[in-house]
Amino acid sequence: MSSPQLPLRETSGNGTAPSTPPLLLRPWTYEDAEPLVRHHRDPELRAWLATHLDTLRQARAWVDAQNAGWAAGTRAAFAIVEDTAAGGTAPLGHIAVTGEGAAAVRVGYWTAPRARGRGIASWALTRVARWVTDEDGPFAGRTPELVHTVGNEGSCRTALACGFALTGTLPAAPPARPRPQHLHTAAVPRTPPRAQRAARAA
Repeated sequence: MSSPQLPLRETSGNGTAPSTPPLLLRPWTYEDAEPLVRHHRDPELRAWLATHLDTLRQARAWVDAQNAGWAAGTRAAFAIVEDTAAGGTAPLGHIAVTGEGAAAVRVGYWTAPRARGRGIASWALTRVARWVTDEDGPFAGRTPELVHTVGNEGSCRTALACGFALTGTLPAAPPARPRPQHLHTAAVPRTPPRAQRAARAA
């Protein structure tokens, strides 16, 4: 699976504050290692993430894992950046889609402390959910799901606002799932992909 960039750019009306630059989703690179470590020092972020990146070496290994997921076609991970005339800025957050076979795909995300309250997570989640359900995309026909630890009210509000209905609670199952999690499921188009293309061509 190749790593898309241009299809996940918004040039206007990205849902963030009017004075902010448009946003872009792009694959992670080694150049992001330093901001990754900096973001992972945030106590609020560390409270909800299972993986903590404390060193540049750990951050680069994490980037390698994201690239391996792209190559295997099982994971699509994006850095959320501002799309400025001078080029993309340091990452404001992260969003990823994970899935194998024909099962539902899981979406996960986080935002850096300075990026919160700007609608960035909502924009990224909405854009990625559209990409997942696109009949021409790598996850065509798969149902997008999202899980977050019970008590993470910010993620819960974002999921609900973006059309991911709360559909269940997953019990704790250490060590993979040390605490209970909410399961959110997005509505997907019921029209088969070929019928969607035919309707647009008519």
